[in-house]
Amino acid sequence: MRTTRGRGVTWCLGASLALMLFLVAGAQVVPAAAGGSPTVHPLVGAYYYLWNPANFSGGTLRAHLNPPQLPASSLVNSQSPRTAARDITNARQAGINFFAIDWWPYDPGYSGEDYRAADGAMKDFLAAPNISQMKFAMFYETWNLGFDPGSESTPVTFQMELHFDSDMVDFAQHYFRNPSYLRIHGRPVVFLYLTRTLTGDVAGMINGARTVLKAKGFNPFFIGDEVYWRVTPENPSPGGPVLTTTPQVTRIEQFDAVTSYILYYGDPNFFLGPTQDFTGYPGTTKIVADERQLLGDYATATGGRVPVIPDIASSFNDRGFRLPTDHPAQPRQWLPGQGPASTLDHLFRCVALPSVDPALPMVMVTSWDDWNEDTGIEPISGTPTSHDDSPGGTDYTQGYTYGGEGRAALKVLRTDTGLLDRKFSNKAGAGDQGSDSKATAGC
Repeated sequence: MRTTRGRGVTWCLGASLALMLFLVAGAQVVPAAAGGSPTVHPLVGAYYYLWNPANFSGGTLRAHLNPPQLPASSLVNSQSPRTAARDITNARQAGINFFAIDWWPYDPGYSGEDYRAADGAMKDFLAAPNISQMKFAMFYETWNLGFDPGSESTPVTFQMELHFDSDMVDFAQHYFRNPSYLRIHGRPVVFLYLTRTLTGDVAGMINGARTVLKAKGFNPFFIGDEVYWRVTPENPSPGGPVLTTTPQVTRIEQFDAVTSYILYYGDPNFFLGPTQDFTGYPGTTKIVADERQLLGDYATATGGRVPVIPDIASSFNDRGFRLPTDHPAQPRQWLPGQGPASTLDHLFRCVALPSVDPALPMVMVTSWDDWNEDTGIEPISGTPTSHDDSPGGTDYTQGYTYGGEGRAALKVLRTDTGLLDRKFSNKAGAGDQGSDSKATAGC
């Protein structure tokens, strides 16, 4: 089906510097009691990929810019401890505390990717000389266990459960004991991608993995990818709707927390999501109100029993990867003339900051280095341009400016993660009590 591992598929997309306490080896997040404050400062994580530069072959916006500005392969080589070391240093300076590292289960009938390639790339990442200064967690591509595009679902089967259990045991054997592995209340964290497509006995699948890992001495902290405008019903009825806007509470409650990989919605079907929020500059839309409402709806759905982790993205443009699908680009500029990290800044301050759950103070950022969908925030060089190599000159950029972002996103995150730290210091009774309103000024 695919010859390259892009972040997701057409349907689902149509569909500061932190205090040193956080950065030393062994720092953990301890969830607060209901209504309380966390015992350490909040965490900020970024989704991280080990597929570069090989995945550039699938297509990127940057390769089509005029002039072309694809990052040099030697600078983004995922099979190099030097690349990992540089990324860790840059992420730390931006206030990012951990990477959620993408890992694909083997499915020869679909992606053809072998888990051994993923484990090989992980060895190179973990060989970084400064790995002790960064936490990491595994980001598991759950949908690759058996996604059915026709029903937009990943049906749970007995064979799939065995596969999942085996992969979780592999994580336990290879990664959970690493001193840099991210733990919440002493429990190793695993992010599970596209759990919102799982159907059938999801409880059996997740509880089975918990049982297997318990025998290995681990109590995993599973974070499901459930928060989205439209999701697959956990138990679809024959002839019933394929998708729903209703949070699937029974499925959500199988996880220790839930989040979204990305809230971008490029589907023209406005009955299932806010299409208008992803057309034009974000600052001219209702994206802030709509995303905050969605996060609130998911928190309310379980009565607060399952923490909701907000996720923000720097931008979205998969036109270099999937031009025929004609997904509208979400620009990096909040409004015309604003900076190349202004969308990231507004979504952090105006959506993530007010939505952080005190029971699990965490924010996710999409992404560190995904250039197929152009969500990456890692520093890259280049020249600002709105022109591309298409016949019309803007088929890929849609007239928005890309290139030359440099360290803009990292500087924004360093400031915004500082606001997040201060917010929770204030809740503990310290600091400027007016800083919350200052942080969200302009929202």
